[in-house]
Amino acid sequence: MATAKPDLTRFAAQPGPVVAVRLGYAGLLPFVFTAVYLCFAAIPGTDLPFVETLAHATAVYGAVILSFLGGVRWGIAMAGRQRGMREFVLSVLPSLLGWGAALLPPVAAMAVLAGGFLMQAGWDQRAAIKGSLPLWYATLRRRLSMVVTVALLVAASGLLLGRVA
Repeated sequence: MATAKPDLTRFAAQPGPVVAVRLGYAGLLPFVFTAVYLCFAAIPGTDLPFVETLAHATAVYGAVILSFLGGVRWGIAMAGRQRGMREFVLSVLPSLLGWGAALLPPVAAMAVLAGGFLMQAGWDQRAAIKGSLPLWYATLRRRLSMVVTVALLVAASGLLLGRVA
């Protein structure tokens, strides 16, 4: 017997638990702060401290968050909502991608992480459509992933512009 697919028109209408939503948005602060800081650091004549340290810290933070998202998917697989070997194997890929990205120079790391966040967001959307993730989670992840991706790309651009200037 086939299960009914969720009503996707309700994606935005389903608020998640307040604490999850607040913590999710709070997790954006390091990404957004870094993007702004590195853009200001790229302005000719500015000499802001800690640019390389902050860029590396952002790549590491992005790797940790991407790994966390893979852990969420591991938990879904353990809970039995998607219990195939494929789900367990795929759930470790964000951690491996994040780890590899953290070993790269910051600009490359940020680009790889941006791609990883986009792929994870797409995976979450498909899982919500199939009914293995709550709609509120997919909505939250989509919003957060878009901000994270833009912030990482802006931060990488700031680093590149700062080196050229």
